Amino acid sequence: TTAVEAKALNKEALQAEVGLPVDRKVPLVAFIGRLEEQKGPDVMVAAIKEVLEEEDVQIVLLGTGKKKFERMLKSVEEKLPEKVRAVVKFNAPL
Repeated sequence: TTAVEAKALNKEALQAEVGLPVDRKVPLVAFIGRLEEQKGPDVMVAAIKEVLEEEDVQIVLLGTGKKKFERMLKSVEEKLPEKVRAVVKFNAPL
């Protein structure tokens, strides 16, 4: 397989793994990091809401940290289940 084909297959695998609709045409954005003040998860959540009002994209958020930020990410997923997945646990394979 070519790099482009492998990228598409990896994207589909990630979509399936986290429970998002599998669709090669929809852009997928991912964040992996610590959920701490200096990383700006509150800013990221505000930006996600704005982006999803304008664009058809899927977003995967992976990280652990302060419980208030973990809850914030899960709240975004609950409000936008077809577009956002928040994985608030350590998951090396993802």
